[in-house]
Amino acid sequence: MSFFDQLKNKFQKKDDKELYTTGLNKSKEGFGDKLKSLFMGKPKYDDGWYDHLLAVLIQGDVSLKSAQKIIKNLKKQINKSMSETEAFETFAAVLLDHYGESGQDFVYEAGRLNVIMLVGVNGSGKTTTSAKLAKRYKDQGHKVLLVGGDTFRAAGSSQLGVWADEIGVEFIGGKEKQDPASVYVDAARYAKEHDFDIMICDSAGRLQNKTNLMNELEKMRRVLEREAGVIDHTYCVIDGNTGQNGLVQAKSFQDVAKIDSIIVTKLDGSPKGGVILSIKDELGIKVSNIGLGEKMDDLRPFDISAFVYRLVNHDD
Repeated sequence: MSFFDQLKNKFQKKDDKELYTTGLNKSKEGFGDKLKSLFMGKPKYDDGWYDHLLAVLIQGDVSLKSAQKIIKNLKKQINKSMSETEAFETFAAVLLDHYGESGQDFVYEAGRLNVIMLVGVNGSGKTTTSAKLAKRYKDQGHKVLLVGGDTFRAAGSSQLGVWADEIGVEFIGGKEKQDPASVYVDAARYAKEHDFDIMICDSAGRLQNKTNLMNELEKMRRVLEREAGVIDHTYCVIDGNTGQNGLVQAKSFQDVAKIDSIIVTKLDGSPKGGVILSIKDELGIKVSNIGLGEKMDDLRPFDISAFVYRLVNHDD
């Protein structure tokens, strides 16, 4: 059985294969098809060809560091005697090996309040992602509290309250200009008093280069950890359309917020997607979830095998 057949068999068993197929269409048609074309027409795999591959990887939002690693590993395994399909399969295997195993997501621990925090810049999709996570855990049978920590904007947390009503979970939000750390304190106390299983804390979007805002985020985390006892998982949410800028953003949040994993949103609208292949290299952490659409169930656990298969799938 060929490597592509192995990937296909694994992909066909996924319960969310249709969402991966439709949600990654633009990345496949843009970035994936450009990669595939490089392996057609009996290429020579010389320096010029590898330079072209490097350019395509970078254009697809793979970082220079990651692209160079991928090419270095590919050079060790590819040879001119391979057929086009064999060479392309080798490339796909190198991509999988480069990323490694899929990252670990938050794991619920019964018998106590589990606390999740989301951070990121304005427009990354934190609020919607908070709601999608809340629906996921509610559907699993957990008692979930959504917390709106965005008190900077007028009605900053009101949208999360609307989502909470629609999903059917409780919500606590602050007033405009209220100290966001105090919102977390109130929410943590309420969650413990009323035996919630999971508390999901949204935060205001902030620019990574604004020191005062990042200092406030550090305070929010410190207060939340003190009041709740533990923060079980901190997600940094980045917009899949921002490419390498998303990595710059995440690096800035990493020291302040002690990020556990990355959520990449809006991949259904991105014609690139290569940033996912760089996150581990650049941040030392992995992607746990990806956004493949606007519906509440379109936030999916990230599967690197499914991602690579969809990116390089040569059957359609």
